[in-house]
Amino acid sequence: LDMATTLDMAVTALTAPRSRGECRRVPRTDRGVPLARGAARGVAGVAVRATNIDRVSEEGSSSSSSSRSPPSSSSASLGLKLRRAKMSDATAVASLCAEVFAADTTDGMVEAAPALSGWLEFIASWYESSIKKELAFQLKKALEGKKVATREAQTYKLRYEVLKGKSLGFGSTAAAKNLRRLIATKDMQRRFNVFFLENEQGEVVASVAASMTIPDPKLPPPFPAKGIPRFYLGNMVVREDYRRKGIATDLLRECETLARRWKCDSIWLHVGVASPGAQKLYQNLGYKEKDKDPWYMILEKRYLYCKTLELPKSGKFQRI
Repeated sequence: LDMATTLDMAVTALTAPRSRGECRRVPRTDRGVPLARGAARGVAGVAVRATNIDRVSEEGSSSSSSSRSPPSSSSASLGLKLRRAKMSDATAVASLCAEVFAADTTDGMVEAAPALSGWLEFIASWYESSIKKELAFQLKKALEGKKVATREAQTYKLRYEVLKGKSLGFGSTAAAKNLRRLIATKDMQRRFNVFFLENEQGEVVASVAASMTIPDPKLPPPFPAKGIPRFYLGNMVVREDYRRKGIATDLLRECETLARRWKCDSIWLHVGVASPGAQKLYQNLGYKEKDKDPWYMILEKRYLYCKTLELPKSGKFQRI
């Protein structure tokens, strides 16, 4: 076989899709408690709602680097399993987020105007259905984009190694620089994960999205976002019956582990100005206020929080 044929065979074998098991989804009736509001723009294409532990100061969700991993201490004591979302999990995760966000939006209105509770419940149901459809679509789109970017990155890396082996001076050529740029771009597009916790019945009880996002764009959509992509947390939700069990702390620690794997030296999130309990939780975990929402955020103001991480000395440092 000639070199071109051998390369094509290697690329095909490396990028061939692998079959994965389906995730069991069980219908839920419990209401979730919101940990996220607002919006930020992510590299992976999903508009994530900013992390905001509002009425819950000790809850959260989970993160994992494999399809099933041992959860943290508090989650383990509750019998929860830590998982990384796949395409088959998008609908279940979107259902939890939609239920939480819809309740968060309408509960305050019901308390302020009890006479309109029937109408507001109808609005909440319609709003939840709309969020569920849109978020499920966006999650599937982002996860599929991540899969494609992974295959393309593997192809470019293999091509680079083959060409580098054929020519000793290839690394300093313009073609090599272009390949390295493409590899870096695809690696950035791969950095999107949705983590969730499921109980013994297979129900999704908490979730969070981690991505490389520009958390402080100067202009609102549809204007292009300019800035440095950061490791950002959003769409953090937890079900009501799992409140005040330390899940939020476990989640943040797991996300810090993921950030270090991505060679990120900081982790970013938003928290509501009117959420002193959440602010105290983040501050106790080492987060510091960096900024406040820009002028166009008029419905709800949030603080932008950041925590600096120490990377291993042996690891390759990548400032973002």
